[in-house]
Amino acid sequence: MTDPIELKSGRVLAIGLAPFSVANKLLKTIARELASVSFDMDLGNVDLASIKPRDINTLKNAAFQLLQSDAVEAALSECMKRCTYEEQKITPATFETEDARADYLPVAWEVMKANLTPFFKNLALPSLGSEAPTIADPKSS
Repeated sequence: MTDPIELKSGRVLAIGLAPFSVANKLLKTIARELASVSFDMDLGNVDLASIKPRDINTLKNAAFQLLQSDAVEAALSECMKRCTYEEQKITPATFETEDARADYLPVAWEVMKANLTPFFKNLALPSLGSEAPTIADPKSS
């Protein structure tokens, strides 16, 4: 379990990392869902004050694609089984009360971050856009 996270509601979430196969299924499911969203964003400028309406629409489409996906929900639920909310294991009944429902999306976000971040930790994402390094021709040395 990770260190407990105090949610805005004051309730406490503790995240247990899902096994590789479960977290990888979440990764693949999210990738599959986002593949259907057309990303037409200018990522060169990350200043939130200058986000264009087109970029907001893209973010909205991506968020709604994930929120409406039963497959994402099922994969996320498998990851949530290793977590506790107010020191109780998360089950399908955890978010039945109105107060708990307000925490569903923050809990889902934290569980997704915890389980997906390790997959990207050692990637040099800024270098993905750069040219491949050139190898010196051994004959010219």
